[in-house]
Amino acid sequence: MHADGWGNFPNPRGFSSTPGIHAHFEGEFVKANVTRDAVKATVPLYRSCECSIQDRARAEIEATFHEVVPFYELELKGAFRNNGTPEGATFATSRLSAGATALRDMIVDAWRASADIVVGYPPVNVHDIETGKHILTRDDFGSD
Repeated sequence: MHADGWGNFPNPRGFSSTPGIHAHFEGEFVKANVTRDAVKATVPLYRSCECSIQDRARAEIEATFHEVVPFYELELKGAFRNNGTPEGATFATSRLSAGATALRDMIVDAWRASADIVVGYPPVNVHDIETGKHILTRDDFGSD
């Protein structure tokens, strides 16, 4: 609800209600203050969640939620205005790194789990197709 300014919600800390802050932060500010190399340098090694994709996505959303107030605290200090500040650039770099990490880790998890899923009708294990245990035929796809 606060993705593009604090809006019409109670705002005792005087956070931004500037329309467009979201687009400015993710667009102009990042383009001017964040480099691919800086983000790449802060992406940690892959970490298996050992959990469902739903649990992993929930954890990522909760972690991002905890960055809303720090974002608006920085915005209130002017960290994202004009040329920004080093503190603003560090924040943006860390958020891009977190996003890249989450996406990479979810893709790796999905790839690793993909051999254990079933496809077709009747269902056939993908691993069985890959190893040649099951040879796909037209019958595996049903009549529809």
